[in-house]
Amino acid sequence: MTSLLRKWYTCGYLITIWLFLPFSIWTLLTIIFEHFYESIQINSMPEVKAMLPGINIPTSDFWVYFLSICISTVTHELGHALAAVQEDVQLLSVGFYVFTIIPVAFVNLNSDHINNLSVTKRLRIYCAGVWHNLATAFIALLLFFTSPILFSIGYETGIGVRVTELSNDSPLRDARGLDKGDIITSINGCGIKNSYDWIYCLHKAYERFGICTTAEFVAKNDEIMMEMVKENNVVECCKKGDLFSICFEYMEPKVLEESVLSGQYSCLRPRDMVQNQFSICTEKDGYVCAKNMHCLMPSLNNHTYLMVIQREDDSPVLFLGLPYDLHKTVFVDQYFPRIALFSLFSPSQFERLLRYVFIFSMGIGFLNIVPCYGMDGHHIARNLITLLAKYLNKNGDFITFFTVLTIFVGTGVTGPILMYLFYKAVYIDGS
Repeated sequence: MTSLLRKWYTCGYLITIWLFLPFSIWTLLTIIFEHFYESIQINSMPEVKAMLPGINIPTSDFWVYFLSICISTVTHELGHALAAVQEDVQLLSVGFYVFTIIPVAFVNLNSDHINNLSVTKRLRIYCAGVWHNLATAFIALLLFFTSPILFSIGYETGIGVRVTELSNDSPLRDARGLDKGDIITSINGCGIKNSYDWIYCLHKAYERFGICTTAEFVAKNDEIMMEMVKENNVVECCKKGDLFSICFEYMEPKVLEESVLSGQYSCLRPRDMVQNQFSICTEKDGYVCAKNMHCLMPSLNNHTYLMVIQREDDSPVLFLGLPYDLHKTVFVDQYFPRIALFSLFSPSQFERLLRYVFIFSMGIGFLNIVPCYGMDGHHIARNLITLLAKYLNKNGDFITFFTVLTIFVGTGVTGPILMYLFYKAVYIDGS
C-alpha cells in the first residue's frame, strides 16, 4: 500500500507541476488580456467566474453548492494528510468549520518534519491537495457523462426533455405557453433528445430563420396594411395592437439570378404557419425552400427572436424574446422514470451535484497551484525555486529573493483578478 501511495503522489506532483501549473498561469494571463485589453479577443480561453448563491447560482441549489464544496475541500485536505502520513510526517490536527456559508477543512502538519524532508518529498505533500482536486474533478466529469448509462435501468432517455418547473417570472407561464410535464422535442426544427441538445438548440435559436410557406397560404391569410411603417430598421406591416400576427419579409433565394419578389412583405399569423409540419430556411442555406414554397423571414428587432417550441402530442408553442429567457426560466429534465416509484428522484439532481463538484474542485485546485501568499502554491513555488537553486549552484539568498518576487507577483495578479471576478458576478452579470 505504501508503494502504491508513493507512486500515486509522485504521479500527482508531476502532473500538477508540469501540466496544471502552466495551464493555471496561462488562464490567469488570458483573463488579463481578455478583460483588460478590449482589442485582444481570445475565443479559446476557459470561462472563469465567481460562483455566488442567489446571484449566478439559484438559491434552490444552495445545499448542492454547500455539499460540493465540502467534497472538494475535504478531498483536498485528505490529499495532504495521506501524503504526509506516507512520508512519516506528524499530523498535529485536522478539522472542519463553516466560514459564513463556505465549508472549510484543514490539516495542520509538523513543519519541522516537513523541512527535514527532501524537496521531492515536500512537493509530493504540497501538490497532493491539488492532485486530489484534479482526480475528483475527473471522476465527477466521468460520472456526469456516463449518468444516462448508469441510470438506464430505472430511467429512459433520448426521447426529449420534460418541463419540470417554470419560474414565477417566466414569459411562458401564460395559457398559450408551456405546462409542467410538457415534453419538448425541438426548437426551430432543431431536434432535442436530451439536456445537451436542449442547450445546443437554445444557442442555435440565436440564428435568424425564415419559414417555408406556399403562395396559396400567403394569399389566403395575408392581413398586410396598405401603409407600412419602418421603425428602427424594422418594418411593421400589421395592424397596431395585433398580438397574434408578425410582419414577414420575402427572402430571395440566392440561387436565383434575377429578383422576383424582393422587398415584399406579408402580415401573417406564425401559429398558423407552423400548425402542421413546417420547414425553415436560413441565410446559410441560401433561403432555399422546397418546390412551390417561399422563404418568409420575421421582421424583428435585434433583441427579439421567434422560437417555435415543438411538444410531443401537443400543439407547438411560439415565443418572441431571447433564448436566454428560456434557459433561465424553464427547467427541464432528460430522465423519464420507467415506474412511478422512480419519479421521487431524478438523476439530474445527481448530475447537478457532479457539475458543482467539478467546478469547485477545479476552482480550489486553481487557487492552490498559483503562487499566491498563504496558499499551497506559495510552498510549491518555494520548493521549485529551491530545486532550481541546487541545479544552478546558488545560495540561500537566491532562493529567498526569487521566492519573495514570485509570491509578490502571484499575489499581486491573483488578488485583483479575484476581486474583479466577484465584482463582475455581483454588479455586471447579476444586474
